[in-house]
Amino acid sequence: MLRPVAILSLLVGVAASAQPLPATRERQERRVALSSGPAEPVPELRVAAGITTLLLFDAPLDRGAVELEGRERFRIVDVGDRALLLEPAVDLGPGERLGLRVRFAGSPAQDRGVFVLVSHAAQVDTRVEVFRRKDSVELLQAELMDMRAQLKAQTEELRKLQALRGSGGPVELILSRALDYRVRVNRSKEAMKMGPEGALKIEGATSFRASEWAAISVEVRNSGKKSWAPVSARVVNLKSGNSLGVIGVRSALPRVEPEGDGLVVIETEVPPWLSGETFRVELLDSDGVVQAVVPRIVF
Repeated sequence: MLRPVAILSLLVGVAASAQPLPATRERQERRVALSSGPAEPVPELRVAAGITTLLLFDAPLDRGAVELEGRERFRIVDVGDRALLLEPAVDLGPGERLGLRVRFAGSPAQDRGVFVLVSHAAQVDTRVEVFRRKDSVELLQAELMDMRAQLKAQTEELRKLQALRGSGGPVELILSRALDYRVRVNRSKEAMKMGPEGALKIEGATSFRASEWAAISVEVRNSGKKSWAPVSARVVNLKSGNSLGVIGVRSALPRVEPEGDGLVVIETEVPPWLSGETFRVELLDSDGVVQAVVPRIVF
């Protein structure tokens, strides 16, 4: 028989093993500008145990003048000429804030950079570019490069959309005889949230069925913090449980950005069942995990 102490140790071990694992944090790269006055907020740096945060400065540091509260709680504190590496040994507690102060080489004593280190449940800073002034030439140049990159990406998306519209408009459909009186359309507005933390929401779906082709369009709203793209789909008859062959999955945009809307079109085989059956649509990620669902729609 186990003694009470042994039983207690066993229970404690089971309870400890049952504790939920910490959530995976999203690693972020960003830029910050130092506060220029007491009225401006102090930049926050989100750190996490086991993850190194790299700070890159636009001016040389006074390597001997770095002040970090609770320095003994950090596994890595490495000061370079223009870089500072930080890695906590353990996570900061909820609401805990540690101060970090740096001084720039050859500058007056009052010319300091002040930060607050915090812990965030979902995000951690892995690379932070630090600028002493919000109107510095270096910061403005970096922001200009970002804007140019975004403009280039948007221009490319617009070009693809224009090409898609020009090659598959309603006139072409009619001329190809793919759009005729035998086309049946059914609409569903059963909303459902799925994906990580319910980030993806189905706002509606429409089924299209003709004599020689069939398709389903799904309207998706992304309320999460990461962009999302459809990879594959599954279409199941709710009456028979049989799956319908999926030919391809396409979307109007390559990815649905955070707080954005997207339209996904699933091309399927022509259903072998009579028109009017009810089915379920699942959108899957690259690992085959269901990310969003249309629970019921007539096909």
